[in-house]
Amino acid sequence: MGVRITLGSRNPEDRRSSFLHMTASAAATSDSDLNTFADWLEGYYSNRAQAMAEPVWFVPVSLWYVRLPHLFSEGIGFFTEQFNEHTPGRFYRSRVLQVLADPLRIENYKLRDQAAWAGASQDLQRLAQLSLSDLQHLPGCRILVEKRADCYHGQMLPGGGCRLNPGDSTYIHIEFDLTAQEFITWDRGFDATTGQQTWGSRAGPYRYQKRIPVVFPPRP
Repeated sequence: MGVRITLGSRNPEDRRSSFLHMTASAAATSDSDLNTFADWLEGYYSNRAQAMAEPVWFVPVSLWYVRLPHLFSEGIGFFTEQFNEHTPGRFYRSRVLQVLADPLRIENYKLRDQAAWAGASQDLQRLAQLSLSDLQHLPGCRILVEKRADCYHGQMLPGGGCRLNPGDSTYIHIEFDLTAQEFITWDRGFDATTGQQTWGSRAGPYRYQKRIPVVFPPRP
């Protein structure tokens, strides 16, 4: 059944309170958790079982997290992207993560040329050409990660600061729980003025099962 979690309070004050608790506890996280977290994150995932059980609320999605050992001088880099399994090969949300320790956290980067790197999760040689000049750091999109008894819990900084572009009227909020075999994530967009949700699941988090621990399954 996987880890049981409750994500995504709609009350901003609840999210802020939860984040402050995480900030206090994250400093005690061991540096060794960086490698454990990275090992758990790396791989190919699908939420097909969830989508079959609840087709009205969820579409089947394939999701990749590919390690980038060459990219950062500190921490561990990942390239991530996904596609709707009804339209395989049409990748979207391609981006780069930098996982850092002390405290355990994720820095998010967008690609300056999104189209140029779509589908790169399937080609290690292509990913080896990725450089820091291809990325733009999104400091407002930092995610603090806390080790819990049965998982790692991640939550984005509160305050609505995660925007892909400075003038965007919508901000992004991400929360997740990660185990060795399951990635449960709730990614949503909110109107910065009204606080109303504008995109993302309204029926709870996506529940991804790890299909294989390494990337590059056969192409569909």
